[in-house]
Amino acid sequence: MRIAFFDFDGTITRGDSLLVFLKFMVGKKKFYLGMMKNIHFLLAYQFGFISNAKAKERVIEYFLQGMEVKALQEKCLSFLPILERMIKKSALQRIQYHQKQGDLVVIVSATFACYLRPLAQKLQVQCLATELEEEFGRLSGRFATPNCYGEEKVHRIINSYKLENFEEIFAYGDSRGDFQMLSLATQRFYKFFK
Repeated sequence: MRIAFFDFDGTITRGDSLLVFLKFMVGKKKFYLGMMKNIHFLLAYQFGFISNAKAKERVIEYFLQGMEVKALQEKCLSFLPILERMIKKSALQRIQYHQKQGDLVVIVSATFACYLRPLAQKLQVQCLATELEEEFGRLSGRFATPNCYGEEKVHRIINSYKLENFEEIFAYGDSRGDFQMLSLATQRFYKFFK
């Protein structure tokens, strides 16, 4: 038995899906205005002063805090066709290759599970992703789980799968947030898809 772990943004997709998702959720005008208002957080992350998780949580708090969970779920389903168009053909073919081999395929991503899960279900793969916190049927603006990035990807994988049960472990990634996940694999692929 074999297992294949795929990062999502930049590995399976062309570009970062989070920004596309937020623009879809709030509209272009509110999106660009919000990004300008939060530019100091984004720059602080870019220059290494705050973590990826802190920057993302701040942006989510600004854009989605207080949104009804039911409305979020409906919007995530509507976002699915846009997300599908972002997928690299070569990455989709590789996922299908693993499925034909009978391999277990898992997307492991810092991307939000709320919009990644419908795609994973359609592709018939499993997914480990960052969960958004809900309070009384609305989004709190915080994460319910640690941001699934870097070392957290390894924690999620180890807590979800007994790797010793797999003859081969494949991993695909494209950024520094994937290095720890790649180190788990017997076959690792970095920036593999064009």
